[in-house]
Amino acid sequence: MTTDPGTPASAPSPGQLAERKPSGRLRRVFTNRWLIQLLVVAVLLGLAAWRIDIRELGRAFARAQYTWLIFALAVYTGSRLVHAWEWQITLTKVGRAPFFGLFGATLIGTLVNAVVPAAAGDVVKIQVVANRYKLPRAGLIAGRGAEAVVNALVMVLFIVISFTLPAAGFASPKVLWLGAGGTLAAFAGAVFASHRIPNAAPRWRLLGRLPRRVRDGIDRHWPRFREGLEVLRRPKLLAIEVGLNLFGWLVDILIFWAFGRAFHLHLPLAAYVSVTVVVAIITVFPITFGNVGTYELALLSAFSLYDIPAHDALAYAVGSHLFSTAFNVGLGMIAMWCMGMQPGDVFRLHAKAAENSRPT
Repeated sequence: MTTDPGTPASAPSPGQLAERKPSGRLRRVFTNRWLIQLLVVAVLLGLAAWRIDIRELGRAFARAQYTWLIFALAVYTGSRLVHAWEWQITLTKVGRAPFFGLFGATLIGTLVNAVVPAAAGDVVKIQVVANRYKLPRAGLIAGRGAEAVVNALVMVLFIVISFTLPAAGFASPKVLWLGAGGTLAAFAGAVFASHRIPNAAPRWRLLGRLPRRVRDGIDRHWPRFREGLEVLRRPKLLAIEVGLNLFGWLVDILIFWAFGRAFHLHLPLAAYVSVTVVVAIITVFPITFGNVGTYELALLSAFSLYDIPAHDALAYAVGSHLFSTAFNVGLGMIAMWCMGMQPGDVFRLHAKAAENSRPT
């Protein structure tokens, strides 16, 4: 028997290839992140549906007063305007961008967070502003980090408030106090670091061992990154930032209260504080795309503290989630139209050579 010199001796036979294909398919199926996300969503929604009567759920939607949604949309739009103002203050030293340009980028980022797995909206916001207004990405990233630190501080404040209101707690007090202490320490550390960070990249021995191209990039972006932390260094700006962030949280509570009125839930303030804190936490740590399933199950748990019937609680959770997503998608698409952007522009890493979009 002779061997064809053009055929490798170790080539697998057709039978061996057939045996390998099913296992390869199974491996791809079980490592597919989209499938894993869908399975998690199905399990969470199943747990939520297991606790309710579907017919009562339908009646809750039929009885809903949808005129309250118009009020919620108006308040929500106002909250996005406040967030754009907060972002503009954060970028005081990074560079100037038009207020309504930041407002549009905020709406587009929120749209992306509503439909894309994980929290990709912040990345999109930075890309849109960097591409359109030529602001340095290092400064935008640092500014977003400073904003996140302030938001975490205010979140701790509302967690503390939730413990002072009757029946507003939703998790182990020890875990929450531990998280609050860690957040306060992180905030103090960030403020301290913002004051200590030098104007130019330090000449540490570790940095000296990096490739020259990397060192040059650090030297170039370091001052811009430092400028993004300006809001943490200036007490007046920090006070304004905290005040606007606090106002944003109060607006969120008002929105959830409006949803409660739409679904005939006459609950105390403590309930809507709990809901706002719960939604903030699951938004910071997303498990599924658009928080589908985690949002509904978390709100069911929060409302169970107030003896709300499961079907009414789930109607509120599903309804508020659907309408919030519709708000985000609708406003984001309007913002894209006003800014002359195409869907492909949202994730563009670099600005177009010739910008044909409408001025903002």
